[in-house]
Amino acid sequence: MDEAALWDSINAGRDRMNFAQKRLWDAIRINPERWTHISANEAEHSFWVVALIGQNVVSYNDFEHGFDRSTFIRFGEIAELGWGQADLDATVQDILNELEFGHPTTSRVSAPQPGEFPDPNSKIDR
Repeated sequence: MDEAALWDSINAGRDRMNFAQKRLWDAIRINPERWTHISANEAEHSFWVVALIGQNVVSYNDFEHGFDRSTFIRFGEIAELGWGQADLDATVQDILNELEFGHPTTSRVSAPQPGEFPDPNSKIDR
């Protein structure tokens, strides 16, 4: 997505936000900038980051065509990508919910975990 189309999506998302969402959005938003993410297969991808809060960014995922929350360790580098399929106002609401309840209220994606996993169809002696 080019920057002009991204701004259209951001502005449309802000127009749908309620008052509380707009207050939070205005506090965490940044001008869109490209950050990188290195995938599990060592491929480097670029994503638009539009907001910062703690060790999290709100970014637009071109592959999933939506906004998500991702983590970062170093400025400019996304460490772990989120789902990337939400509208901006829904993503901001997820952040509001987490601030209110003190814990994540939506699913977060994680990188594949190496190792052996038990067969879910096998019987386990207890």
